[in-house]
Amino acid sequence: MSKVTLEKTSKSNNIKKVFLFFLTFIFIYCVLITSLVTQKFNLKEGDIAKVDIKAPREVVDDVATKARIQQAIQSVPLQYNKDPEVKTNVIDNINSLFLKTYELKDSNLDAKEKVNKLKAESKISLSDEDCLILLNSTKDDLKILNDFLDETMSQLYDNININDNSENKNGEDIKKAQEFISLRVNSSKLPKKVLKDLAINIGYSQIRPNFFYDKEKTGDIQNEAKKKAPVVIKKDQTIVKEGEPVTKSQIEILEKLGLLNSKDRFEWYIYISLSILIFLVLGLQWFYIRKYNRDIFDDISKMILINILTCITVLLSRVLSIVPFLIPLACVPMLFTILIDSRLSLFVNGLNCILISCAVEFNVEITLLAIINAIIGSIILKRMQQRNDILYSALSIAVINAILTFSAGFLLSNNTIEVARKASFAFMGSLLSGVLTIGFLPFFESTFDIVTTIKLLELSNPNNALLKRLLMEAPGTYHHSVLVGNLAEVAAEAVGGNTVLARVASYYHDVGKIKRPYFFKENQLGNDNPHSKINPNLSTLIITSHVKDGVELAKEHKIPKSIRDIIEQHHGTTLVKYFYITMKNSSDNPEEINEENFRYPGPKPETKEAAIIMLADGVEAAVRSINEPTKGKIEEMVNNIIKDRLNEGQLDNCDLTLKDLDKIRQCFIKVLMGIYHQRIEYPADKWVNKSEGNDNKK
Repeated sequence: MSKVTLEKTSKSNNIKKVFLFFLTFIFIYCVLITSLVTQKFNLKEGDIAKVDIKAPREVVDDVATKARIQQAIQSVPLQYNKDPEVKTNVIDNINSLFLKTYELKDSNLDAKEKVNKLKAESKISLSDEDCLILLNSTKDDLKILNDFLDETMSQLYDNININDNSENKNGEDIKKAQEFISLRVNSSKLPKKVLKDLAINIGYSQIRPNFFYDKEKTGDIQNEAKKKAPVVIKKDQTIVKEGEPVTKSQIEILEKLGLLNSKDRFEWYIYISLSILIFLVLGLQWFYIRKYNRDIFDDISKMILINILTCITVLLSRVLSIVPFLIPLACVPMLFTILIDSRLSLFVNGLNCILISCAVEFNVEITLLAIINAIIGSIILKRMQQRNDILYSALSIAVINAILTFSAGFLLSNNTIEVARKASFAFMGSLLSGVLTIGFLPFFESTFDIVTTIKLLELSNPNNALLKRLLMEAPGTYHHSVLVGNLAEVAAEAVGGNTVLARVASYYHDVGKIKRPYFFKENQLGNDNPHSKINPNLSTLIITSHVKDGVELAKEHKIPKSIRDIIEQHHGTTLVKYFYITMKNSSDNPEEINEENFRYPGPKPETKEAAIIMLADGVEAAVRSINEPTKGKIEEMVNNIIKDRLNEGQLDNCDLTLKDLDKIRQCFIKVLMGIYHQRIEYPADKWVNKSEGNDNKK
């Protein structure tokens, strides 16, 4: 194929992939938008609701949130700080007053001058009469009064908080302080009534606020109160009940949720968010496939299949979202594992869980089940041998889903009946996954020409129409194919190939011999060889045509392409040496004999399995031709066949290494030694012969 043709093909595939991506995107978008865009209502304040209206998603109730915040702010008590300096200053003032009184008592000033000076120099405001009482009292009385006032005011400011008057009235606090002083004075042992009255006057005059409003601290606490969690309308919570008038706050909530018909309100963010989400999921899937599974990415049919499976996932999830636990979540992961690859299934279906979550309106339980099913469905069928394995796997998944639903259900609800109902639906949904997988599988196998293990095992059934024809019409070829299958299977296992494909393809590799079975040695009886009567050129044409005939028969019987390719490649471009040499030996001008006329058309084997079958085919036929086979002869023949194919370049297009070839060689020898082992020759029983002779004489 020319470079220009390859470039055109590559460009065409790229265009197809882009078209496929956006087609998948559009389909998923159209399906999922139905779960996010809800029914609209024509309502205004005071209208009577005809149906219950529930929230399709969570939304903040702004009115209720503001009310809660306001209530929280109002409930915050005003914050005050106590000032210890007030007590200290009051006691200092009292002590200063008495010190000045002592000083003036000993002075030579007249009474009036003493009073004036005491009033002027004291920090305590007293009447002339109170000043005279102080000045005329004895020093002992003054000492008793001074000590009493110090103690009283100290206790006052320790036990009573007197608010300042910046935020609210402090009359009650002052009254409490006055009552405290009066009580102390009246219960005191002051010697004279005038001293008691004076003590009350001085105490009252020194009542000061000691508890001051802290605006900053109060503001901080109020700000914290504002941060209270908003009032949230939960998903599926009833906003408006049927038959009740719609309030203003309900209208606001409905409008916020986009449930009201409004020309001015287009919820563009929902549409954009959904498109971004879908684009991201599909983009990550395609990026991963391109980076880590390039062979799948380059195969447009497999990419179509992957995207179809993704669409089926979304469609089933959305259609059954009314009863979400009935969704067959394991169906697509199982199909993906069987048809494509288990490891890739884990990644792709893991991302599909996001789309499933959107389809079921972000139901937590279903999302959890989807993740579990994506994992289990991708690993449980890795070594499937028959279709019944799908049902057994589905049953296992059903049990796991039921247990998981029970566990999660009791964590979220105390309603035993509801949890049991969900678990039973989850169980049935898993069984439905198995049924759908079995139903979808033949369709995808035939549509996309995919060979699954199940398909291969079905093709290996001896009752298959083509194999039955091979057995009846070319029995020698049939038994040869069975032996080749045994050799190929063991060798494929040793080098990490597909053992089932190797065995089954071996059964079909020579089906083309059905058309002319007696032209092939294994089907001939006695020494009657039809090739002895025809030209070597014609013989070569008949022999090589079995490849083309095999491909045609395989197409006719709808044999998968992977097996048809092996039929086409199992001889590569090898030389039909017998007839080539015969032709050269019988020709007068042997140099004119063109070797290419005696070769198979090819192509050369392109897979491990095709190469193994080529080697097994040649080895089995060659070893069968050995007279009295021994271990040494078998080893020599196997080595020669493998060496010839390698030297001819027949193995150039497959990914077998020299190490792999050595493993294949050892496997062939081991199997062939088991087939062509030496057998014991049983001796004749002479006594039986004598007995028979005596009987005859009688």
